[in-house]
Amino acid sequence: MFITDFDGVLCDSVQECLLVTYNAYHRLHAASSPRSLNLEEIDRATREQFRKLRSYLRGVEDFIPIFSAIAEQLPITNQKEFDALRSSHQDHLLTYQQAFYAERDYLLHHEKGLWLSLNPLFDGIREALRQCASFEQIQILTTKRQEDVLEIFQYQGIPFPTDHVTYIKAAGKSQKLLELLQTNNAALPESVYVEDQVDFLIEAQKHRIGSYLVEWGYVSDEQKALARRHAIPIIGVEKFSNLLERFQ
Repeated sequence: MFITDFDGVLCDSVQECLLVTYNAYHRLHAASSPRSLNLEEIDRATREQFRKLRSYLRGVEDFIPIFSAIAEQLPITNQKEFDALRSSHQDHLLTYQQAFYAERDYLLHHEKGLWLSLNPLFDGIREALRQCASFEQIQILTTKRQEDVLEIFQYQGIPFPTDHVTYIKAAGKSQKLLELLQTNNAALPESVYVEDQVDFLIEAQKHRIGSYLVEWGYVSDEQKALARRHAIPIIGVEKFSNLLERFQ
């Protein structure tokens, strides 16, 4: 079985996440804040820093803490520093998650064309998926809501099966991976798991699951170094496509 993450592997959602986070952050601080529909209203330095720090995030509740760090000019240079920042916001994470989804849903329901345009697939990924004759042996395991993934696939003309997209919070992702493989009677050493978060791959590797870190997306040098220490291959789009073909 071939299992892949969505954001950061298939979809480059960082611009959508930035616009949603920007609006959620400001409307949490002042409910009357005008909602922005233009990324150009966010200064270039913030946009660049947000993309750089994206690699440390695991769930939508993490976006507002990272935006706060940028706004307050707090230095975040590694995963440990981000995790400490996240812990300092622990009591507010549910509120952050709700605010993020409220702003995402506003775009999805009132500015759908804009929302879809801010969620492109990475170069070469759309082509690789559209060449699949079948998705029977392919699953997506993601912290993005199932309905959001399916909206993007529909827009991209990819008939991905609804029941092959599994939403899970980051804390339960490694366990859900094992459950998916076991439910489908998949042989673990012959299965493939593709991620942009190396921590999930290290856990998967403990069960002899074929684990691969993508070189594109938001993967940091820190994550690549950690992958090398654990002998986790770092792959490009061509290798991703070749792995995908094995499950046709």
